[in-house]
Amino acid sequence: MLGLIVGVCGLGIYHFSEMKRIRQEQVEDDKRFSGLVASTKDIIYYFEKKPGFQFRYVLPPLEHFVGEEMGKEAFVDPQKFFYLVHPDDLEMLWKKIKGEVDYNKPIVNRISDRKGGYTCYEEYTTPVYKDGEIVALQGILRNINEKIKLQAELEYRINHDDLTGLYNRGYFEKKLFKYNHEVNAPVAIIMCDLDELKYVNDHYGHNAGDLLIKTTANILNDFSCEQTVIARMGGDEFALIVTDASEEIVIKMVVSEINSKMNDNVIESLNLPIKLSIGYAYRAESIHQMEEIFSEADKDMYRNKNRRKRVPVLK
Repeated sequence: MLGLIVGVCGLGIYHFSEMKRIRQEQVEDDKRFSGLVASTKDIIYYFEKKPGFQFRYVLPPLEHFVGEEMGKEAFVDPQKFFYLVHPDDLEMLWKKIKGEVDYNKPIVNRISDRKGGYTCYEEYTTPVYKDGEIVALQGILRNINEKIKLQAELEYRINHDDLTGLYNRGYFEKKLFKYNHEVNAPVAIIMCDLDELKYVNDHYGHNAGDLLIKTTANILNDFSCEQTVIARMGGDEFALIVTDASEEIVIKMVVSEINSKMNDNVIESLNLPIKLSIGYAYRAESIHQMEEIFSEADKDMYRNKNRRKRVPVLK
């Protein structure tokens, strides 16, 4: 009998020790999970539509992302969460709630952050159905600010000239295609070619030549606006596309002003004047005309270049 009692007691001690070990492991797992949640830039949520709007959980808590006061208020009253969403994204938010989106595709949201700006999230959402009706949504929002930043940097590099920061020939050709095939508008193309760049490179070095190119680009960039795209086509050649303007404005406000500004500029460190040959062509309609406009502007520029006297920069 004594042996049986000892055996039972031993078994009880064993079970108690095992339960204690399991509980300790659960506590440690909870700590690891809490640490993971606290450090993540993702938001995991469960949002109930029925019987009324309510968050069952948001991990990490909303205040971790949007500030303590607003986070707590938005969790208790999900209607206030709508004030955190960028106004341009509200329509998509409502479509998501009403089931009018493709849940197999990610949804991009911009949500107000602690700093007064917006954080961009890529959201993957799974609807919860009951009797054929969406009663809840569960999902994960992943911070994609860095991804967007990298995409923007890549796009910038693809479309811009390294030396001057102006648009490059590839971007210019995209604009040519757009106005040749997609958008019909009054268009002028202005071609600009630096005179004597080779002379400068040969006599003062390529650093001086680069300075001449960059100074010219900075002056041309003053004309950049919504209607005017400026690109470095390569080497010493630049091009402008001016849209939605009359030919008179193109001549007086752009071509003449470029000539005036260039003639007034000297690179003082080299006592080097900027000499630029300019040509342009204009059409009241652009569709199927862009190649001809470009060719005509290029020829006009070379005619002007040939008319200009070649004077050495310095004796």
